[in-house]
Amino acid sequence: MLDSKLSVSIDLYNKLTKDWLVAAPLLATAGVSTNPYINGGNVTNRGVELQLAYNNNIGKDFSYSVSGSYAYNQNKVNNIPTADGIIHGGSNSLFVNAPEFFRASSGNPIGYFWGYKTAGIFQTEADVQSWKGKSGAPLQPSAHPGDVKFVDMNGDGVLTADDKVNIGDPNPHHVFGFRVSGRYKNFDLSVTTNGVAGNKIVQSYRDAPSYYGNWTTDILSRWHGQGTSNSMPRVTQNNVNWTDFSDLYIHDGSYWRISNITLGYDLAKLVKWKSLSQFRLYVAGENLFTFTKYSGMDPEIGYSSYDATGVYSFGQGVDLGYYPRPRKMMVGVSIIF
Repeated sequence: MLDSKLSVSIDLYNKLTKDWLVAAPLLATAGVSTNPYINGGNVTNRGVELQLAYNNNIGKDFSYSVSGSYAYNQNKVNNIPTADGIIHGGSNSLFVNAPEFFRASSGNPIGYFWGYKTAGIFQTEADVQSWKGKSGAPLQPSAHPGDVKFVDMNGDGVLTADDKVNIGDPNPHHVFGFRVSGRYKNFDLSVTTNGVAGNKIVQSYRDAPSYYGNWTTDILSRWHGQGTSNSMPRVTQNNVNWTDFSDLYIHDGSYWRISNITLGYDLAKLVKWKSLSQFRLYVAGENLFTFTKYSGMDPEIGYSSYDATGVYSFGQGVDLGYYPRPRKMMVGVSIIF
């Protein structure tokens, strides 16, 4: 459009992916030690992808380009042909002897985080005793002020694995990027950004059953007396509030990052060498600024966890404290004859 200055691309999709490889449910009387893998189950992805680009010139010396992209995706598992309809996530990922914390099941996104919901922090002993279940008895009789309140999701009066639910989706719902570039005579400048929104990150920098683990500065706002915190529990030697996987581990993974800025100058017209078409000097910066509410070292997590069979690496959004992407400053030259 606009004499080819503006280009627009829009994709709408509703994609059904069928026939996963899943472990077939077999009775023990089949006499095999490991279940064979069969095709079964399906996943639906629905969404939209949008790309825009605008290019223009102002006079003969100045040209510029502005482009952006946006994608929205909704992921849902429809069915899984196993005995319980679940592909279970692996254990020992967050810390030694850590429980399963992600899985795939019907009606939920792939790799959703599975754990306990919490309802704040016990402030007093009376608060502990008043946190009651269906039978009228305290739900957490061994808890102390400063410990986490776990929610009895199914309302049966006791806290068991049946109370674990979907507490976070690691898959970004929104993925976007923006780029602007310009050229004035021999100078050129480009700025590239990218980001995601709507996803959750599991952060674990500690060995929960132990007292040797590291902590982030979030622990400075921990509970240390009535009214001091209703989100970060007290510190204990055995990390009792972290041994059960809950939404304490869940963080907002949204971010917007200025991934690259490059400034260049072409000396070819000044040098005037025979057959020289470009002699460009440039400076560039990568990973310069990141805007995020995530308290970890890097919201752009690349680690993936395997399922309980050690075959599928569909668990994502797990931050184990890996070294973050470095900020780079570069100086270079590009010569083209």
